[in-house]
Amino acid sequence: MVIFMAIINITAFFIGLLMLAYFWKESLVEIFPVLTCMLVLMLYVLAFCHRLNLIDGISILVIVLSAVWLMSRKCGQRAAFGKSCLINVTQPSFVTAILLLMGVILCTSRKAVSWWDDINFWATDVKSLYYLNGFAGKYGNVAPEFGDYPPGGQLIKWWFLHFDPHRFREGLAFAGYYFMNLVFMLPLLRRIKGRNILMAAGMALSLWLLPGIAEVYGYDGFCADLTMACIYGGFLYAVIDREGKKDSFYYGRLMLYLSVLVLVKSVGFIWALFGLIFLAVYQYGQNTMRVQAEVDDFSGQSKSRIWNKLRLPVVCAAPVITGGSWMVFCLLMRRVTKTTATAVTYMTTDEYGISGYTGDFAKAFLEAFVSMPLHKNKTPVLDLTPLGFYLCICLLVIFFYRKDMMPKKQGRLVLWFSVVSGALFYAIIFIAHITIFATETQYLEASGMISSIERYGAPFTIGTLLFLAQIWMDCGGSLFTRAKWSFLRKYGPCICLILFVALTAEWQTGYHGLIAYRKEVQEQFAERADMIDDDAAVFLEKIEQLGTGHSTRICYVQRDDEPRWVRNSYVNMEASPISVVYKAVNLDDAVPDWMAQEIRDSHAEYLYVEKTDADVEKVFNIMTVNGAFSCEVLYRIEDDGVRMRLIQAE
Repeated sequence: MVIFMAIINITAFFIGLLMLAYFWKESLVEIFPVLTCMLVLMLYVLAFCHRLNLIDGISILVIVLSAVWLMSRKCGQRAAFGKSCLINVTQPSFVTAILLLMGVILCTSRKAVSWWDDINFWATDVKSLYYLNGFAGKYGNVAPEFGDYPPGGQLIKWWFLHFDPHRFREGLAFAGYYFMNLVFMLPLLRRIKGRNILMAAGMALSLWLLPGIAEVYGYDGFCADLTMACIYGGFLYAVIDREGKKDSFYYGRLMLYLSVLVLVKSVGFIWALFGLIFLAVYQYGQNTMRVQAEVDDFSGQSKSRIWNKLRLPVVCAAPVITGGSWMVFCLLMRRVTKTTATAVTYMTTDEYGISGYTGDFAKAFLEAFVSMPLHKNKTPVLDLTPLGFYLCICLLVIFFYRKDMMPKKQGRLVLWFSVVSGALFYAIIFIAHITIFATETQYLEASGMISSIERYGAPFTIGTLLFLAQIWMDCGGSLFTRAKWSFLRKYGPCICLILFVALTAEWQTGYHGLIAYRKEVQEQFAERADMIDDDAAVFLEKIEQLGTGHSTRICYVQRDDEPRWVRNSYVNMEASPISVVYKAVNLDDAVPDWMAQEIRDSHAEYLYVEKTDADVEKVFNIMTVNGAFSCEVLYRIEDDGVRMRLIQAE
């Protein structure tokens, strides 16, 4: 049954690809990211209702309706559809894309969660999504300090995870993560010609390694910044990819990309704003004869005139609706992140002010920006610094412009947008470090700062690089039309892209993320197990009685003898989908009324106190029903706002 439902889901997805490609007359590699966005938004709606598993029924419905539609067509229409499907599935771009996706999914299926940010939120949260079949209830989010992190990338991980409904398999979550990133790179393959296996393999490998030019965290963790980069780069190219596109596809793709972009990470709205500015300026500058002719053609049609005026506002509204709906949900469910709270405090009060280490941050930022490579291992030829990468992007645009690969107005727009957006975002990164990240002292050193620039700057570096790579693959062939060798005339753009990636990407990390990680999996599981001390092990055993079918929150009172916030994150992951909040308390000094208020402020349904030498009875006995209070026992909390009662959980 499990394998059957996985096959049903995948079959429905591919039927969707074929149907959309037929109606829009586009290649399958261009439909891949569009359909993926549709899937994310569908799962997003289902998650609110705790009905994510309805996607199985929807998949069956898609297959049935497609069959009914096909059977109801005339013989000639069925033949035309069949011919279109045959042409599409045999395109070298699609075959390469499928082999790439299958290869990456199979190769990464044994991965284990090891990155700190995954332990802290991404893996812990998607585990909750997996067991709860949707979003957690009020005060039920399993990473309380990161409650308003959006779920866009998490939902695709869930889609892969639910192929095994009996066991949470971290490798399937990684498969979903890499699928989400790669589908937005697949349009780079659409210009592959012929059936040269080596060229197809080189292009597939280049797509996997391309992010390694400026970002390495995504190869071993669920780095949301890389996902944003892939979507943002795809959006920028979709803006200028207007020739021969139907209005429904052109504007629908833009809306879908932006709708999902703001659901990947909280700062996605910044990149959505940059993208909308690019779209507005690009459309404003379109005064060519072709565009004018289109306007003239529709001048007599009132509906078309209205659509011409409304299409840009509609695109702008899409991310507002999806991002706004998530913000409203977080407000209602009391989900908030500490960085959001700090940012709001900075904007609305003068409580914090600017960091007293601003000069030190500036020195570290400048040193990292100018002189430190974006990745840690040496590359074959060129280790680009942030400044070097920034200049490289500018030089590439100038090269495209000088070689007439873009119209003059378009070339100037791309150049100025790349220069200004890069400068603005690097400024935003620096401001973030002297405000909301002011306590993160690891960024006072250039070695720590470069990691931050590398990761948080990925939407600009990788996103803009993907944008330029798309332009190159579409227009670069004009430079090889007079080449002496036919091989160059046919594969020139592909060869150049492969060489560029090979000479600048950190292939060691790419290889590790795909293959070599297997040697470390058992060690990673062992390290995680070591983080669960005896106190935590007893706690995890006690909460097993609560099951995994619903969201709940536990207030865990622990000794204040030493900081244990790192251990607590590992416990949270093991406890998910149960939410745990921690109170480090010296119970010798605590009084019942104060302790009751602390528990009340945690908004928990259960209380657990770990083993301690303190006199717990004097603090908790007044609240306990049916006997004296005991440590290492799970209690259900009943509270009417005046009196708190603790009842031992059965």
